Amino acid sequence: MTHDTSDPRSLVLIVDDNTDHLEFLRAAASSGYRVLVASNGLDAYTIACDQHPDVILLDLVMPVANGQTVVRKLRANPATAAVPIIAVTGLETATVEALPERGDFSVVLKKPCHQGEILEAIRKAASSPREPITSGKSRD
Repeated sequence: MTHDTSDPRSLVLIVDDNTDHLEFLRAAASSGYRVLVASNGLDAYTIACDQHPDVILLDLVMPVANGQTVVRKLRANPATAAVPIIAVTGLETATVEALPERGDFSVVLKKPCHQGEILEAIRKAASSPREPITSGKSRD
């Protein structure tokens, strides 16, 4: 899966195992961004390493590899460590706040979310990327 590198719009990777929600997020983001999709965490990690998205929208509750696992793998890889991640979840706010990975999310969107909040979250995340991790440092 490759993307058009001549298109100057930011590249967004959307990850959700629910096909209806994945399609909703894809349609919302496509209005202003180039979009790649993955339906599970393992595919998301592979795509992120290969395509270098500018922002990742990540469901936290998925089979195969959940969002927390994906975040840990992305942050451990120097090539993806600085990519902003927007958590999109149905989990309760207190549950999300208690996650060890909470600090790795640029924004947390609560399902169901609206197109305007999705686009605003992507805009904010794309305009303020994380600082890359210097080699030799681990985030474990």
